[in-house]
Amino acid sequence: MELSSSDKERIQHQYDALAKKTLVGEAKSHRRTLAKRAAREVTFSDLSESELAQLFTTDEYESDYFRFQVSGFDVLVKNELLAEALNALPENMMGFINLDDKNYMPIIGFTTVDLGCERGNNAYNMVQKTGTPFATAYIASVK
Repeated sequence: MELSSSDKERIQHQYDALAKKTLVGEAKSHRRTLAKRAAREVTFSDLSESELAQLFTTDEYESDYFRFQVSGFDVLVKNELLAEALNALPENMMGFINLDDKNYMPIIGFTTVDLGCERGNNAYNMVQKTGTPFATAYIASVK
């Protein structure tokens, strides 16, 4: 059975109309999807510093640190100024930490209680710093 040219034309128009409706529906659906996505998305410039910090990590390498031997332990220091200050100390002063401008204490024998990681009775073995004339005389005698 052969279709007449008017039947072929009618079928072609029906197919074109169906294809056009399908494409219009898909376009609407795509625009809705894009609108929903745009409502959820935020540009990097709109994020706060704390939110940005959650989006990346930094690698740390041993070469980024200065290594010191203190009481038989390797101590890694990242701050360059602190590393220079530690280098300037005589070898026998490496086992001390400055608490403030008047007191320092030995690092040897630190426990988790001493460091404040755990609760407990921690007695500090603080040493009082002396004035400049006494300190320079002592350091000169040690060198």
